[in-house]
Amino acid sequence: MLKMKKLKNSLSKYIPFFHAGLKSTLAYKSQIYGWMIIGVIEILFIFFLYQAIYRNAPEGMNSVINGLTFYEMILYGATSFIFGNAISSETGWNIYVEVRDGTVVNTLTKPVSYRIRHLFTCFGQAFFQVFFIALPLLVILYGIFIGCGFVQFEPLQFILNIVFFLIFLLLAILINDSIGYLIGMLTFYTQHMFGLNMFISSIKTFLSGTMVPLSYMGVFGVIFSYLPFAFLASTPILILMGKMELLMIFIYLTIAIGYLILLEFINHLLFKHCIKKIVVQGG
Repeated sequence: MLKMKKLKNSLSKYIPFFHAGLKSTLAYKSQIYGWMIIGVIEILFIFFLYQAIYRNAPEGMNSVINGLTFYEMILYGATSFIFGNAISSETGWNIYVEVRDGTVVNTLTKPVSYRIRHLFTCFGQAFFQVFFIALPLLVILYGIFIGCGFVQFEPLQFILNIVFFLIFLLLAILINDSIGYLIGMLTFYTQHMFGLNMFISSIKTFLSGTMVPLSYMGVFGVIFSYLPFAFLASTPILILMGKMELLMIFIYLTIAIGYLILLEFINHLLFKHCIKKIVVQGG
């Protein structure tokens, strides 16, 4: 009981960072509207692109290409866009700003864990993105596709898929934030973020299956499916769509947890090295 009380008191000091992350997301409502407009454009692009591909397939619009029908491909593309924005993290950029402005020195002197502080800020951002944008949009999206008969799911199996999807959604948020924190740590050395961020974003978009499903990449797609980036899009989405067997779900769940532990271990080592040689721009 005493240990639980101490844990509660220890975590309570990070609640303001959770609120700060939540407020920072709410402060820029224009970004939310812009995100939705871009989403509609991207979904239309996916629709017309794969419509042309499936029309030229041997069985036309009834073809199944790499395990996906035309409507499943559209559903995958729309889900990947919503999912990708739901798990987005500003941790890497926030660390870079602190390093650039020199405020990182003040932050490190506070009686809070630098990593947990950024994690709670990420949770605040993710809370709004997931519960107020992503999940409502996914409910509407899947409701339309199921209601119109474009896709079919066995009710009990679909409920189980949703449960596993939510578990992998949480893991995706944690893994993506860990990668963001790792990039942030590298800015202690590079003193720059733009090029590094663009490079990592491109890698994540390609290797996560956001750009195209990993099943379209043949043997390389199989290899990529075991990398940590696959848990940022491909794996959770395929689970939700019922395209993965239960055994593989547990295998990927174990792998995802392993990657999360490994990333956090690397981040811990990097942080210990970074704080020994902080170089602040301009001073």
